[in-house]
Formats: sequence, C-alpha cells, structure tokens
Amino acid sequence: MNGQRLILNRDINQRVIIEGGSAGLADGMLWCYFNGYTMAQASAIFFNTANTDQIIYQYGDMQDEYHGYTDCRNINRDISGRISVGLVKGADN
Repeated sequence: MNGQRLILNRDINQRVIIEGGSAGLADGMLWCYFNGYTMAQASAIFFNTANTDQIIYQYGDMQDEYHGYTDCRNINRDISGRISVGLVKGADN
C-alpha cells in the first residue's frame, strides 16, 4: 500500500519515520513490520522507550495511534530482510 509509514517518538525533533512500515495489534502485542534496516538499527530504535511510547501508523489518509508500548519482547529479521518487532505495554501503562 502506498503511503504507509511508522512515526515514532513524541518529540518532533527526535522523530523516527520508517517509510513503508506497518503496525497492528495481535494477541496483546503491538507488531511493527518494515524493511531496509539492520537488526542493530532496529534494536537501537525499538529498545529506546522514548521512541515507542507513541507509535503512529499512517496508511493512506488514515492513521492508528498506539501509546505505552515500551516493552520490546521480540525482534526478528526473516530471510527476505523484513523486520518484525513485538511490543507490549510497559509497567507504567
């Protein structure tokens, strides 16, 4: 789908924008999917709770917002290079 992106971090000066990324809830976890990053880059982004406290998934003219998903439980890179990140709400949320 054209126009998909993830926007992380409430601080506009520190925002991380992942073009082509997507997100959705499944079984109590927020899953984020994207290409073009190494495992080290993905880990640096998603283990930073300032980045994951607010995640906006924009798709077309719509968007979903997720708040408080600061506990990274899973990062995986499949054979095609797609990264998947599983987050749950942190203890403070």
